[in-house]
Amino acid sequence: MSRARALLSSVLLSSGLALAGLVSAPALAQAKPAAGPPSKAVTPEILDAIAEEMDRALARLRIDGAPAPYHISYKVTEVEVHDAVASLGHTTARKERHFVNIEARVRVGGYDFDNGNFVVPRAEGLDGVSATNLPLEATPRIARRAAWLVTDQAFKEALVQLRAKLDAHKNRGPAAVTTPSWGQDKPLVNEEPVLVPALESIDVIEARARELSALFRGHEHVRASRVAITSYLERRWYLNSEGTSATDTRRAAGIALAATAQADDGQELVQYFTRYGHTLRDLPGDADLKLEARRLTDTLAKLRTAPVLAPYSGPVLFEGEGAVGIIRDTLAPHLGGTPLPEGLSPEQAKRFGGGLTNKLGLRPLATMLSIVDDPTASASAGKAIIGGYRIDDEGVAAQRVELVKDGTLAALLTSRTPSGKGATSNGHARRVATGGMFHGSATNLFVSGKGGLARAGLVARLIAAAKAERLPYGLIIKQLDDAAITAEPEFSRRELFQLVTSADQSLPPPATLAYRVYPDGREELVRGAQLAEVPMTAWKDVLAVGKTLTVANFLESTENYLEHRVEGPDDGMVPSAGIESSVTTPDLLFRSLDIVAPTAGQYARPVIPPPSLP
Repeated sequence: MSRARALLSSVLLSSGLALAGLVSAPALAQAKPAAGPPSKAVTPEILDAIAEEMDRALARLRIDGAPAPYHISYKVTEVEVHDAVASLGHTTARKERHFVNIEARVRVGGYDFDNGNFVVPRAEGLDGVSATNLPLEATPRIARRAAWLVTDQAFKEALVQLRAKLDAHKNRGPAAVTTPSWGQDKPLVNEEPVLVPALESIDVIEARARELSALFRGHEHVRASRVAITSYLERRWYLNSEGTSATDTRRAAGIALAATAQADDGQELVQYFTRYGHTLRDLPGDADLKLEARRLTDTLAKLRTAPVLAPYSGPVLFEGEGAVGIIRDTLAPHLGGTPLPEGLSPEQAKRFGGGLTNKLGLRPLATMLSIVDDPTASASAGKAIIGGYRIDDEGVAAQRVELVKDGTLAALLTSRTPSGKGATSNGHARRVATGGMFHGSATNLFVSGKGGLARAGLVARLIAAAKAERLPYGLIIKQLDDAAITAEPEFSRRELFQLVTSADQSLPPPATLAYRVYPDGREELVRGAQLAEVPMTAWKDVLAVGKTLTVANFLESTENYLEHRVEGPDDGMVPSAGIESSVTTPDLLFRSLDIVAPTAGQYARPVIPPPSLP
């Protein structure tokens, strides 16, 4: 978790900023950056020392009367980050970070029943996991001592977790345990380093952030704005007591432009633009980014006087990033097949997903839809995608999985925590749940549909569906909010209390860009479009899909929408909370969804205008 948190404060990924910021995206794509050198901080000698300590711990780590460890694993992570944030032409944050972390996981008991997949009441942090940072110039002796300490701590936590789990089962009565706690997997040995391009210069990154952020100057209706650029790489080594020893490297870079304003009635308005790639060369050029900054400010100006969308129940067309958003928030979380951790709170259980675990072999989606998740892919529709990896966070090789075929659920994404007897991991352990357990998560998700329509045909279907419901208009949603990017908390204590107590956390993020579409084809920008909870059954009623594919990269946050809204970005940065991911999808037309009144995001306007800038 500490590694993910450190990465998160990184910022966002996605800019096409070239070395001088003036080279076009096609030119950059032709000049693929050369691979950099392997790690100097984590050497084979250091990994050997950690492996020796693992063997010693497995043989000697004992406490009288307590079960011994049966499985020990280590993840050594080296992270290098260059990032900068600027507002109105001035740097607000600049960081160069380089650190190495070692994480130990200890399981006690046995494969059939152990401490895993259980949340200790009032002590969620006791999960059999412990981590610490290593010096960048660590010696094998230092690394072995660090491994000794984190293994000892993880072992003691695992014993407490196991005792609590046994007590919980005892209090529940003599129910038979038929599903193993931990799946067995063949050892994987793949120690060949994955070489990736070196990070771009922090000076270039900072200069580009400053230059782009200055484009928001002179717009009085813009309340706050920022540009954040990041470039990072993450080398990781995984070894366990079963014999697995594997390494992988993930490389990403990106940009976020975000701006906020306020309507006359006090409603908060946000607009943002993000792009991600393997390096900055994968992303939009300078001219395109300037156009996007202008589009954000122009849209905010129009939103200030746009009508508020009334409650609505009818067809909704999700276009472009809107289609990506509805998949991220209402479908992707349910594609995991890992069982719910015992002791999870109802709210956490809802966020965990798992709404399709009992639907294998059934048809929970429209027959036109098929879905594949492929962490071995590095591109989609000619664009770089960042969700790929060689090994997952449990040391299992990445696998392509066909999830849905013609609407029928064929498989789910799994980790080594099995959903039933004989179930195995398909290499999708990416996301940590409360209790320390990884669950199967989407990475590079490919959604396809039969009978794709051009945009004009999709809009015609939308209007026809609205007419059939005797509605005066249909609704198009082009983007949902991403609070990890847009949050700018300016709340008083009273407003903060009101936000926390009134917000419905079961709702998807509000739409940041939505339009009413009338029978004559006229489109009208509206604000305040808040989707009600979207049931899984809505995916059975997808009426049509588009021909054009949208490819979007993002870092899937480990926190929920409300947490980001309350906390805002760390150190003035756009948090990038965690899991490199991508979605490729056509536009999606749903038969009927509900729009409700917004539950948050409205507060009093300042009494006087903002100060003028020199």
